[in-house]
Amino acid sequence: MPCVRYLDLTARERRTVIAGVVVSALALLIAFGVLPLARRWSQREALIASSVGQLNRLRSLVDREDELLSLLATREQSSAGARSVVTGRTAALAAASLQSAVQGYALRSRVSVNRLDVAGAPDTTGTILPMIPASLSAVGDVYGVSEFLSLLETGPPVVEIREMTIVSNSSLRGGLLQLSLTLRAPSVIE
Repeated sequence: MPCVRYLDLTARERRTVIAGVVVSALALLIAFGVLPLARRWSQREALIASSVGQLNRLRSLVDREDELLSLLATREQSSAGARSVVTGRTAALAAASLQSAVQGYALRSRVSVNRLDVAGAPDTTGTILPMIPASLSAVGDVYGVSEFLSLLETGPPVVEIREMTIVSNSSLRGGLLQLSLTLRAPSVIE
């Protein structure tokens, strides 16, 4: 097919070619100019609206600072007795923290601890957090043992008693009970 020049076209054909070029140019301008500009503009407006919202929330927090601080202090006081996990920089320090808590409970409940072992690697089987194992042997009267077990159940840190044996030992004077416990506590190594 021979090459057709623009000047060789009729007036009607020239108008058709010009209309096609104009429509194509407008479509390209809209597709690659106007639409991306509109998208960027709407994204910018959404970012500005989000920033304004964040700024308003921040101003609200600053205005309510005193109220929020007093609310925080109230909540901290009310959760002072809340249960927690054992923490430490190392597993040994976390174990020492558990040992200190158990000894404190024994002292408060007037139970005499004969043996308290928290040695050993933390147990990670079947738990989310590593569990520090401990074993305890203690002697006390029924009230002291009861209070000691109550403190272990309700006080920080959270403690899971795995095995417990309470024996009335006739060789001990005053109706004292011999308590043997195997327990473990969840820990977080910081």
